[in-house]
Amino acid sequence: MPRLQLVALCLGCLAACGGGSDSTSYQLAVDQASQLESQARAYGLSSPCAQTSQCGLLAFLEPTACPRPSYQVYSLVSSSAAAASAAASEEVLVAIQAIALDPGPFGACPAFVIVPPIAACAANTCQPSL
Repeated sequence: MPRLQLVALCLGCLAACGGGSDSTSYQLAVDQASQLESQARAYGLSSPCAQTSQCGLLAFLEPTACPRPSYQVYSLVSSSAAAASAAASEEVLVAIQAIALDPGPFGACPAFVIVPPIAACAANTCQPSL
């Protein structure tokens, strides 16, 4: 996973400890993050690929008090790969903003580890490998 996305995901988790007080701004940011995630997922096509190096991973951050990342494997050589990557990166930034605006209430978040999938090319399609 690119270092910038990893840093953004960590910042999002740390931002969950804070919180704002404007629920309207929070909801707008959550809605915007959701739209960006939908765009990125739509642009993140799984084909074509001829080798694993042509596959990548889109990372998303759930804009909640206890944020969790999610991922989608996609083709780096598809015509919409750049748009998918840009929308996913923007989604993470907007999710971090939403987390900072979350009006609460806040409690302890459960400890969890989500291991990102490894992208692989099989049958000319990028897929998560097991």
